[in-house]
Amino acid sequence: MAHNKIISLILIIFIAVCLTACGTLDMMVGLKDENNPDIADLSDLTDFEIVEDTIGEEALEEPYEEVIETVTISTEEAKMTNIMAYYEDEYGFVVPVNTKIPWEEGIAKATLRSMVRGSETEKRIAQSGLRGVLPEGTEIRGMSIKDGVCRVDFSKNILNTSTLKQEENLISAITYALTEFPTIDKVELLVDGQALSSLTNGYAINKGFERENINLYGSADGVNYTVYYKAPDTEVMGHYVPITFSAAKVGNPVEFVMEKLFEGPPADTTLSNNIPVGINLRDVKVIGDSAVVNLGVEAVNLSEEDYKDMNSIVVLCLEQYGISDVEFNIEGLSFEQAGLYFEDSNVTPVFNQY
Repeated sequence: MAHNKIISLILIIFIAVCLTACGTLDMMVGLKDENNPDIADLSDLTDFEIVEDTIGEEALEEPYEEVIETVTISTEEAKMTNIMAYYEDEYGFVVPVNTKIPWEEGIAKATLRSMVRGSETEKRIAQSGLRGVLPEGTEIRGMSIKDGVCRVDFSKNILNTSTLKQEENLISAITYALTEFPTIDKVELLVDGQALSSLTNGYAINKGFERENINLYGSADGVNYTVYYKAPDTEVMGHYVPITFSAAKVGNPVEFVMEKLFEGPPADTTLSNNIPVGINLRDVKVIGDSAVVNLGVEAVNLSEEDYKDMNSIVVLCLEQYGISDVEFNIEGLSFEQAGLYFEDSNVTPVFNQY
């Protein structure tokens, strides 16, 4: 009897163990079921991105890189060159002009072409109230330079002039433009390869021309002295005009030119001297490449603007004598001693730059 109870107990334990094993097996099968919605699919988590946590940390500043600004110059600009050409203003004066033209071999011929009416350079400069002195269509057929003499052969268009004054200005402008070049001292003209005695209205061209008598006032006899005056301002800008005076040779040409400047321009012109009314010149002393311009006591009332205008034209007039430094005094006293304090006392003025 006791033996039967033991066997029954063993059977009960065996059945319980079997039931537990079946539940565990079902759970394991469920883990492998692809359609089980309660289990996340980890098959895609094969690649990982590591992100550094920087929250709350200040970003490091990037190293400072110096920015270098560059200026691009076009090929056309790089090939431009400065020249001094001569034009005519509305008052009939020949005017020197600083300008730029494309560089080319034979720059002297190119300079003359820029002075022909209707040329590209002349059209640009004409917007400032100046005009070319060479008749439209004039061509430079040839040019030779030997021993300081420049012989220029023009086409027949150069004969298309209307007055003797126009021809005088034409010859003056050609001569001054060419003698700006250090290898040229004298200019001779040909027309279609022929040496003519005169131009259409009688201006003689049967000789060589030198740098003299630009915008001459008075007699051509004696020594030439050039004084610059200021033309009236236009909508664009004004310009400086050289006027030639002839006189006997003087010991101090710088003082003579300053006296002419302070006296004022010829009365029959619209020019001015940029010298404030009432300012008188006492004397001028030259020491090397410096000039001391001594003014009367009235100059103590100069404004800075009036002073700059006066200084500009004085410096311009004295450049022709190699004066690079100009000092102004008042009755022998420096401006500072006289109580005047102006800046940029020796700034060279912009000289007819178009």
